[in-house]
Amino acid sequence: MFSKNFWFTFHESRWIEMKVVVENIINELYGSEIQNLGSDIEIIALSPENHMDPAWDEVSDIDALFLSYQFLFAVRDHKHLFEPMLNLAKKSRFIQSGYSGMDDPFLQSVLKETTAVIANSSSIYGKPMANYVLAQMLRWNKRIDHHIELQKEKDWKPHGGDGELTNKNLLIYGYGGIGKEIARIAKSFEMNITGIRRSPAPCNYADDVKTPDEFMSLLPLIDFLVMVLPDSEETRDIIDAKVLQKMNPQSMLINVGRGSAVKEEDLAMALNNGDIAAAALDTTKSEPLEKNSPLWNAKNCFISAHDSAHSLMSLPRSFNLFLENLANLRADKPITNLFKA
Repeated sequence: MFSKNFWFTFHESRWIEMKVVVENIINELYGSEIQNLGSDIEIIALSPENHMDPAWDEVSDIDALFLSYQFLFAVRDHKHLFEPMLNLAKKSRFIQSGYSGMDDPFLQSVLKETTAVIANSSSIYGKPMANYVLAQMLRWNKRIDHHIELQKEKDWKPHGGDGELTNKNLLIYGYGGIGKEIARIAKSFEMNITGIRRSPAPCNYADDVKTPDEFMSLLPLIDFLVMVLPDSEETRDIIDAKVLQKMNPQSMLINVGRGSAVKEEDLAMALNNGDIAAAALDTTKSEPLEKNSPLWNAKNCFISAHDSAHSLMSLPRSFNLFLENLANLRADKPITNLFKA
């Protein structure tokens, strides 16, 4: 919860003027919606890749900063923007991040060096990431890549794969918001779904929710293992040779969490040895993945450049979350997606 001092300071200032900082494209597209929340709102629009036009360091006493992914991508790609953007964050009472997680180096600095109340965007990426997971399942299940090769060779040869996902066993490790969205869509394919999380609770989509202690015992029975884990000491290299050798040899691993969860040399060996049938990796330990990584040439290993969350709907969803939280701030309501360290 917010401290009384925060709320007192915020409300004392907002009746005079509420200062909101966004990047210029957000202002062009949605500035009028922000303004509709109240005539006391001042919008300051900044260029995400030019900290001098207008000058970022001239902005002070920010009530709400929208760190949309345009800002975050700019800081990631242009090192000279790191400190100016961090200085803006230090002046802010509330920060809405456009990323779902908080392990980005810049956001880690924001957490350590500011006193701002912070919300993430974990609730907005579930749909595109779930679509990615189901696309990869169907890609393998229907042997789409094999059909592409047959077409290149003009070879009319039926190859239906397993045919369908009905009654396939899906295990989702990291059963939070994204995991539940994956389960929701997978249920429409009549799959058997088990989620794993530290604090199990009944769910409308999963048939069962287990604890991490039960993970190993489930491996021989699954057809698809989907990883949606954050980076932490407990989750690093959790998928290793011991796990892969216990999995069903016909199973597929899909990782849309963090690359740190997978011991990559063990996975490449498991794929080439037939310990598991296939893998789809949207994230790897090093990004970009090194050219000499054995994963590039591993059998049935499908690699994408950490883009499973991409969607044309991401920008409006991200803004709508920010707008909701602006309204929450003004009405003394709880912040949606409030980050708790």
